[in-house]
Amino acid sequence: QVTMKLPSLYLRPSLLMASLVIQLITVVVASGGGSGTTSSTAAAAAAAAPTKKYNAMFTFGDSMDETGNICVGSSNKTELNVLTCTHPPYGETYFGRPSCRWCDGRVVVDFVAQALGLPLLPPSKAKGKDFRRGVNMAITGGTAMNFSFYKSLGIENLVWNHGSLDTQIQWFKELLPSICGREQSCKGYVRKSLFMFGAYGGNDYNVQLLERGLTPEQAMNYTPKIVGAIANGVVKLIALGAVHVVVPGIFPTGCLPIFLPLFGDGDADLDDAGCLKAYNLLPPDQVPQLDAPEAGGSPPAEAPQLDEAHVRGLLRPRVPDGPGAPQVWV
Repeated sequence: QVTMKLPSLYLRPSLLMASLVIQLITVVVASGGGSGTTSSTAAAAAAAAPTKKYNAMFTFGDSMDETGNICVGSSNKTELNVLTCTHPPYGETYFGRPSCRWCDGRVVVDFVAQALGLPLLPPSKAKGKDFRRGVNMAITGGTAMNFSFYKSLGIENLVWNHGSLDTQIQWFKELLPSICGREQSCKGYVRKSLFMFGAYGGNDYNVQLLERGLTPEQAMNYTPKIVGAIANGVVKLIALGAVHVVVPGIFPTGCLPIFLPLFGDGDADLDDAGCLKAYNLLPPDQVPQLDAPEAGGSPPAEAPQLDEAHVRGLLRPRVPDGPGAPQVWV
């Protein structure tokens, strides 16, 4: 289990999280895909292993992974001007200008792509781009649950309707013919590609906290539905031929800058890292629930089995038995 403290501002943890992802991918390659690697042998394996070569990298998620979809999808200059990610200081440390990333430089998926020898991923809504080496479906406001679910709860704010998990998978399916041709050839191409699936769930909790005014404990009542949506999304990717899937955890909610002035009421509410203790209960340890069916239901036979892991970071892999079985890392 890995524990770490993240700063109260989230512009700079991209490099830290990216290094964890890259190390995790490298360790799995070095250890032959086994799930029993100890921390010391994992570090040695990571140092000695070559970087795995992937055809492409395909990413999904929300503003933490956004590389431009929200800007490409905006229809006029006024809409773009409202987006703070189109103004300095966003982008200043790497691009020298705002790049429609909610970061002062690169986001996690940028670091991972470059470490794997892949280009920075273009947003899926961009026109005239070559997506054969990868594409990013992530968009600001992305949620695990569909917007229809939130409408049923009385939520009308369209910021949560830019592109849910299911919508992003549909975008990817529509792009596949232009990436790899017919279905059979695509299965082979996708099989040798890396999928970064999320992190999802952060905005699903944000809806409950910001729109509905729920407490963290009340918001946790929706964790089974959120986890179920994520698990079903992984199954859909596997059905398309995905073999290498990374499912990251979300950043500690209590460290997000927007929450500190809204819900903080003095030092007693803060932990040693300056984050809100009560809100860092989110997300709960939801990874084990990816193996558990919701009440009254049962998981599909092809559902991936995921190891219990500490949701603050990207941790040990769970590789199902059998040659060629999908590798799902959480």
